[in-house]
Amino acid sequence: MIEQKDIDQVPVDIEDVSLDVREGISDEGQSLWSVYVRRFKKHTLGRVGLVILIILYLSALFADFLSPFSMTWTDRGKSYHPPTSVVWFQDGQFKPFVYEQRVVNIARRLYSPVPMRTLRVVTIETVVGRSPRRALSFAQSAEERKAEVLSEVQRHYRIPDEDPILVKLAAEIDAIEQLGDVDEHRRIVLGTRTVNGIEQDIEVWLTKGNKNYLRVFSQGIPYSFLGLFSANRHLVTSPTGGFFPMGTDQLGRDLLSRMLHGSRLSLSVGVIGAILTFFIGIIIGGLAGYFGGIVDTLLMRLTEIVIAFPSLYLLFALRSSFPPGLTSIQIYLLIIIILSLVGWATLARIIRGMVLSIKTEDYVLSARTMGLSHWKILIRHVLPNTFSFSIIQVTLAIPGYILGESALSLLGLGITEPQASWGLMLSVARSTRVIQDFPWVLAPGFAIFLAILAWNFFGDGVRDSVDPRSKH
Repeated sequence: MIEQKDIDQVPVDIEDVSLDVREGISDEGQSLWSVYVRRFKKHTLGRVGLVILIILYLSALFADFLSPFSMTWTDRGKSYHPPTSVVWFQDGQFKPFVYEQRVVNIARRLYSPVPMRTLRVVTIETVVGRSPRRALSFAQSAEERKAEVLSEVQRHYRIPDEDPILVKLAAEIDAIEQLGDVDEHRRIVLGTRTVNGIEQDIEVWLTKGNKNYLRVFSQGIPYSFLGLFSANRHLVTSPTGGFFPMGTDQLGRDLLSRMLHGSRLSLSVGVIGAILTFFIGIIIGGLAGYFGGIVDTLLMRLTEIVIAFPSLYLLFALRSSFPPGLTSIQIYLLIIIILSLVGWATLARIIRGMVLSIKTEDYVLSARTMGLSHWKILIRHVLPNTFSFSIIQVTLAIPGYILGESALSLLGLGITEPQASWGLMLSVARSTRVIQDFPWVLAPGFAIFLAILAWNFFGDGVRDSVDPRSKH
């Protein structure tokens, strides 16, 4: 039997005890930043929110590559097309594809696969901003199908009759029609043409059957990546079209592609607006608290006037006061300014109260004694001590800005066509019939919910990390 005195005699080397066990004991000093990071790592919801935000913002950054189509790609014949189901295997081989579908009930927008005799031609574009043309015919006669497809291609490229390009395409159509009703996909170079002094190949996909095969890292619609360079590679796409992972909207535009492109506006509005609010609030609150007197009175009365107005109605009033006919970029910048003007007042009042307390601290009085000017004291010593709280408040305010932009766009006062934002995409869901029959149009609302939830989780994690009284 082990006695207590034997346990007391066991030597314990404190160096072998980890820092996690020896709470509060460390051989080396830790910076305040490292303490914040260590606390944040223990906040589960904060880490979850950070991961979601990283995924959302990376998806927005690489939207062109991740999107199957461009933001403005439209197929009028695919209005409210449901999300397509992927068939992963064909004849025992891994060969994913989706069926080409057509409307069989216009009133209810019901779709079914096209017949195997269907003939399709999809143009391959090389110029950024030019969408491909899809010519489709499922007429009974092979001659009728050829005539319809040739007419669409001729109209798209504006080529005259008896042009060698049409002659070659007609020969290729005859060759593929002789195969019967089978699935056949061919990429054909029809000829060349000169555009802006540059000779370019005219290429098309000639397809027979009702299948659209999926490709990874394949060529698709060309795009300009953040205005830096042109590219045409997409993560997953179908060169012949028909692939809509989240369905289409009322104009036949791919919902996933518009959501990814729209996230650039919806997510960046919150961050940029919050940054502007941070600077406006900290400047006005810092000046009011530090100088006091008439400066404090004027600035605080202005703050109270802004707070007195209901923020939502003030948001609508400010937006309505600007002239119509603005471009999408102007509206985007305008929304950021409006959100900043609405949200700075509360932060300014809080900063003012903190500055009133900070300016009586000994280090501030010592700086005055040393002859530092008021501006240097305010900028170097007073305002930096409010940053930790200000950053927390701004982080928690970003969801409000995302909701503000969504509300403006939903009511037609925000982003306008052809640009995309989550709020603008939700505007079609104001009809109960649309929601009932085409529930996939609510996907942008789920994206808004996820972004707001992630920012709230991340904001709570940051707040608990810098709070010395937090259990983390």
